[in-house]
Amino acid sequence: MEIFQRFEVKVEGEQYHIILHLSPFLEEYSNEFWEKGKQLKGNLKESAIGYIKHNIPQLKLATISIVASGLVISTFPLKSSAQSTNFNMSYLFYGDTSTYLSEIDKTKGGLSEASPYFFGINSDGSLQITNEFDPKLVNEMHKRKIKVVPFLNNDWDRELGRLALKNREILSEQISDFIMKNNLDGINVNIENVTADDRQDYTDFVRLLRQKLPLSKEVSVAVAANPNGWTDGWHGSYDYNELSKYTNYLFIMAYDEHSNGGPAGPIASYDWVEKSIQYALNQGVPNEKIVLGIPFFGRYWKDGDDYGGYGVGVNQAESIISKYKGVVSYDPKTKSNKAIVTIKKGDPLPVVHGNTLEPGTYVFWYEDGISIKSKIDLVHKYDLKGTGSWSLGDENVSIWTDYNKWLTSNVDNNTPLLKIGSKGKAVTNLQNALKDHGFYEGIITGNYDSKTQKAVIAFQKKYHLKIDGIAGKEVQSKLYSLPNPKKRA
Repeated sequence: MEIFQRFEVKVEGEQYHIILHLSPFLEEYSNEFWEKGKQLKGNLKESAIGYIKHNIPQLKLATISIVASGLVISTFPLKSSAQSTNFNMSYLFYGDTSTYLSEIDKTKGGLSEASPYFFGINSDGSLQITNEFDPKLVNEMHKRKIKVVPFLNNDWDRELGRLALKNREILSEQISDFIMKNNLDGINVNIENVTADDRQDYTDFVRLLRQKLPLSKEVSVAVAANPNGWTDGWHGSYDYNELSKYTNYLFIMAYDEHSNGGPAGPIASYDWVEKSIQYALNQGVPNEKIVLGIPFFGRYWKDGDDYGGYGVGVNQAESIISKYKGVVSYDPKTKSNKAIVTIKKGDPLPVVHGNTLEPGTYVFWYEDGISIKSKIDLVHKYDLKGTGSWSLGDENVSIWTDYNKWLTSNVDNNTPLLKIGSKGKAVTNLQNALKDHGFYEGIITGNYDSKTQKAVIAFQKKYHLKIDGIAGKEVQSKLYSLPNPKKRA
């Protein structure tokens, strides 16, 4: 049953006022919303925001009123700001309930959602419930106000992934039934290593999940980072634009720029990650439907070996670097950490995921607090939904001291405030961007004049931003996050 029967949109001055009408059944109990306390009122507000995002996705700023039997029972502002976000999720992989709860508690309240490995795929393409599923874990996370959205995984097995997609009618029904029966909050699809040949089946599987689950349940997809715009191979299996129509968000796996079997290098360099975000935006994915994936792991290569790039958790990597007195350097260009570690004969030999590191010289690439903070800066720059990580427990837990602060406040203080009288490259860039999107018709001068101010006001009106003719962080973040317009003839 839908909570809201209908909505009205009113324009009051320069502001939008959205009026939501409760369904008739709920109107009978509207007084109870106030008698049952703050939690129920909070749930109603959350439902209202979700309803608006689904029905009026372009709306960013408005006043919302909830009406029952002609009476206003709640009024609150809807505001989407480039200055802050509070969404952060992480994957839980190969652990148990006790371990996961311990790792979650170390985040100091920094998680809004967890994605445990509850869903596998049987050899016939049907749903497999892994031995990690535990109702106690679900209940404990809900007590901590963390949503539980398990992920479906094919373990990089192409044929298994294809069997799942071919069996999508039955599989989507099985997933939906299990979610509803076990009080889960949705599904994260993490089918990897299928190809462009499976693109339509993949999208249709996600469509079926959205169709079978109520809107209160989340559907999300982990997609390959694609800074180069590849259309073949496993990158081609993800139709970003179509997938975004059926999902709450796309999780960009913005890591493994350098991976096992390849040359040594950063796991997630700044430019590579930024291009991955830009690709998603240029495919038409709304910025508020993008979650940036951050690696809590690194990789290491041994000098002289033909094959390297083995994975290692950041916490273990830093422990090895410290123990063997490795030399750490921060690369300002890639905004990533690199360490050289030499293990001598006679030293105790570390073991990483079952592999013994024999004597020799190793190079480690990994993300620490400084490099992770730089990735969060990109979330603010492009006004994204938030962050996610692979996977919880591999990080240095000290990052949780500041992570929430980085996420919930604008950490990029380099955006200039542009207004009448401003001059320089930043104004030139602003004028060019406004012109590309049809707001500015003057000559590109690099001077913030009245024509530029008029264009900014027009932009602010269209995107329901504060109308003051000043191009601050909010205006620039929105402007530069828009998909590139088609070239003019």
